[in-house]
Amino acid sequence: MDVEAIDWADVVIASMDGPDPDSGTAWECGYAFGKGKPVVCYRTDFRISGDTKGAPYNLMLSESATTRFEAPFRTEPAQFRRCLLEHIRKAAPARRRGRKRA
Repeated sequence: MDVEAIDWADVVIASMDGPDPDSGTAWECGYAFGKGKPVVCYRTDFRISGDTKGAPYNLMLSESATTRFEAPFRTEPAQFRRCLLEHIRKAAPARRRGRKRA
């Protein structure tokens, strides 16, 4: 069902929080990238987990994301939502006319 959901989705949103991003989330991002789907990654975790200086998390994830952002842990929910929507708009392809939703 996970693969079907990604195939259906217009964009994938992924949390990169944790000392190392979740392996299932990493797989989903890789699958979406391979299918040409835009991927928005975000991180609210203050811990450094990247394998490259200056990268907030795994280089393969940070560089294959269509767009990404880091938000401080205590970011107000409304501000976080605005930032997330801004990045979704940047990443999402123009809506295809006549596309039917299941």
